[in-house]
Amino acid sequence: MKMINSAKLSAGFRGSFIREVLLPLAAILLLTLTGAGTGLFLSTSITNQKALAQQQRMIQASFTQSLAEHQRQLHSLSRWTPLEEHLEAVQPDQRWLDDNVGRWLYEMFGHQLIMVLDDARRPVQAWRDGALLSSPERGPRVQAVLANRLLRADPRQEVADFARIDGRVAALAIDDIRRDMQSAPRYRLVSLKFLDDGYLAALAERSQLKGLSFSDTGAPPTAPARFMLTSQAGSGVGYINWDPVRPGAEMLRSVGPSTGIAVLVVTLLCLYMVRRLWISSLNLSQSMLKLGASEAQALHLAFHDVLTGLPNRALVEERLTQALAQATRQEQRVALMLIDLDRFKNINDTYGHHAGDELIIAVAQRLSGLVRASDTVGRIGGDEFILVMPEVENIGQVQALAQRILDALSQPFPLFGGEVWSGASIGLVLAPEDGLDRQELVRKADIALYEAKSSGRGKYRQFEREMDESIRTRQSIAADLRAALQSYQGLAVWYQPLMDIDGKNMVGVEALLRWDHPTRGAIPPGDFIAIAEETGLIIPLGEWVLRQACLTQQRFPDLMVAVNVSPVQFRATGFVARMVDIVRESGGDPQRIELEITEGVLIENEHEARAIIIALRDAGFRIALDDFGTGYSSLNYLSTFPVDKIKIDRSFTQSLGVAENSVAIIESVVKLGHAMGLTVTAEGVETPGQMSALADAGCNQLQGYLFSKAVPLERLGDWMS
Repeated sequence: MKMINSAKLSAGFRGSFIREVLLPLAAILLLTLTGAGTGLFLSTSITNQKALAQQQRMIQASFTQSLAEHQRQLHSLSRWTPLEEHLEAVQPDQRWLDDNVGRWLYEMFGHQLIMVLDDARRPVQAWRDGALLSSPERGPRVQAVLANRLLRADPRQEVADFARIDGRVAALAIDDIRRDMQSAPRYRLVSLKFLDDGYLAALAERSQLKGLSFSDTGAPPTAPARFMLTSQAGSGVGYINWDPVRPGAEMLRSVGPSTGIAVLVVTLLCLYMVRRLWISSLNLSQSMLKLGASEAQALHLAFHDVLTGLPNRALVEERLTQALAQATRQEQRVALMLIDLDRFKNINDTYGHHAGDELIIAVAQRLSGLVRASDTVGRIGGDEFILVMPEVENIGQVQALAQRILDALSQPFPLFGGEVWSGASIGLVLAPEDGLDRQELVRKADIALYEAKSSGRGKYRQFEREMDESIRTRQSIAADLRAALQSYQGLAVWYQPLMDIDGKNMVGVEALLRWDHPTRGAIPPGDFIAIAEETGLIIPLGEWVLRQACLTQQRFPDLMVAVNVSPVQFRATGFVARMVDIVRESGGDPQRIELEITEGVLIENEHEARAIIIALRDAGFRIALDDFGTGYSSLNYLSTFPVDKIKIDRSFTQSLGVAENSVAIIESVVKLGHAMGLTVTAEGVETPGQMSALADAGCNQLQGYLFSKAVPLERLGDWMS
């Protein structure tokens, strides 16, 4: 109004301006605000509904998977031949049944009630919480299970379902005990697990839901969301209650302010247009101001990362140059750090690139909060950051900052309603000690970063001259290895025997790659194999070893030949087809080829790894899980992946007679392997005492220096004579 009064326009023009400009503008703003609010409300509601439906599907899938796992646990025991033999004995070994049925299912998988029934559905044996019931036919819970419809079904079938037992909901599984499908079962194995707090806690962790609880069908809701749990017959057994994740509300909190800002911006733009109409003389001034703002923005974008707003490589290099020049003049020190996130690729692959971008932004914020005002934190690409630290007083100051960065980035990042762990590795250099050339400092920091990642990640390493020489040596070895692959000169496959438990007869061999370098001599496999994996050369190397193993198999047709498979080779595109083609072209028998894999090939993508292993077994190959026991989830792999053999890691063998409980650990592993129908091989056998202990533990095969080191092919025939 002040502008209108100052213009001293006629009342007629003023009225026309209000009708033709101000009123339409007000209408546009009102419609914009109404439309934005309505759209935001609808999108929030739809998003919450979709999220709730997804959570319901997740819960249903989790319970279905839980039943399937319950059935598999029972099935692994019911098809175990020794179980049927013990049950059919005139006087069954009760202690054996307690150890291998009652206590094993309870302690290993949490089965709370286990029963063995005869063909008339009478309880022969029963255990409750791992303890044998002296009179199982009199137990009220036993009678309740026997009265369940799943046991009354005719004909009998293997089944797992949810049922009510003594007024409580439980997972009930039934399986026939028989060694093969042709024989008529005489006994049935019945197992029960109540849906107690422990059961629901495991499912809550799997489905990543909060506040998971159970309530009866007639009970009022105890949580904002619930899902009817039904049996296979279609009857409801109760409600699963949980606190649903509401992404729509989060979206409203994040989008609401931006929508308000957008409305404000539109309003301001409209007022700006009005102002242009009133004061035409300001057109040029406004244009100049806009041009100046654009130039400032362009200048900012030229020297800053678009995603994080941090200085980009160009600005960091400029500030590093300035810091080095100042350090030279004032005899100061400058520190340079390269910071690379650990497991960023896994996060990108698991949660998507949008989540990766959000993580990068969060990392940038944490880094900015840790440094001084005089320091420069920049992003130079992908998941790599750079830090320039001028005016360094002592190396301890730099190391303390590096450790604070590692500690900060090892903490979880809250993203998309959950928590993501990343961590970082750091390589650092110090000027002038490590040089004053900018590019040379960056190169040395990159070498130190490589050493940090190679030594286990989550660490920082300061550049040392030995690191540079190590990198040059690795590069030289990689080049020589690539050249050796052209003619395979210096490369050879040696074989280490696998012995029977008596240590007298060779039952197989393991093919091991050896490299006699023309100038460096024999290079340990642990050195050049790692380089081959980093460079991708492990793929043609592994294929060549397999061809040599096939030729050896033709020479010794009754011999089982084991070949190691690198994780890099395993994850390569077309791996299965390539293995099959090589064996066919080389005249080998896949049934006499045993592929040894480590859990490293299973961790990243379990679904894909399982599909590959199944395809290899369908092609005739045997699968062995190497270095068993060294990974935290090895036990899980036995139930998830269809392998034929486990190889106990040499660290367990070497601990015999040294570490406490070493014998008990090996016996447990052997017992578990045999229970799942697997062959058990012990590696690293070097003394008769170790051999005797492993034989007592029940191992099937032995391998180690006690019998032989790896030998050339021409010496392998000595073992066959």
